[in-house]
Amino acid sequence: MFELIGIIKSFESLLRGIFYVVGLILVVQSLRNAARRSELGPQFSSWLSPLAGFVIGLLLLALPSAISLLSESLFGISGQISPSSIFQYDNDFIYQLNTGNVGELIELVVMIIQFLGFIAIVRSLLLFNQIGTQGSRVVGPGITFLIAGTLSVNFPLFWGLLVDVFLGLSD
Repeated sequence: MFELIGIIKSFESLLRGIFYVVGLILVVQSLRNAARRSELGPQFSSWLSPLAGFVIGLLLLALPSAISLLSESLFGISGQISPSSIFQYDNDFIYQLNTGNVGELIELVVMIIQFLGFIAIVRSLLLFNQIGTQGSRVVGPGITFLIAGTLSVNFPLFWGLLVDVFLGLSD
């Protein structure tokens, strides 16, 4: 099980590097599109596409800060939450399972959920990059991926909130 945890962490580091390069490409491409737009005039295209590409490229360049900003704005927590903290946020429902292999399996599942949330946040940013070309057809899915990704990256805290809400109602 520890091998899978190491693989997930390594793959996330690889994806961070790839997304850094994609962000750099988007920034350069948006600057080229802005220069072409200023040369050819308003009939070529609008400023929305180069501006969106530039902002999304910068967010991809500073991806850890962007994810931290989303976490702070939604949950008020700075930094990434560790998968083992699911037992800290939930004292009643899942805390009894924090023994041996079951606890490690729960941490692995939480790590996978957080990894998928990381990918969902990047997917939302890449959808928002298409706003200049496809208009409002990508806004809804982009917001959905952004919120779901942020909830997944902060899954231990989100799980604790769900347990408080649903088990708190039964009291």
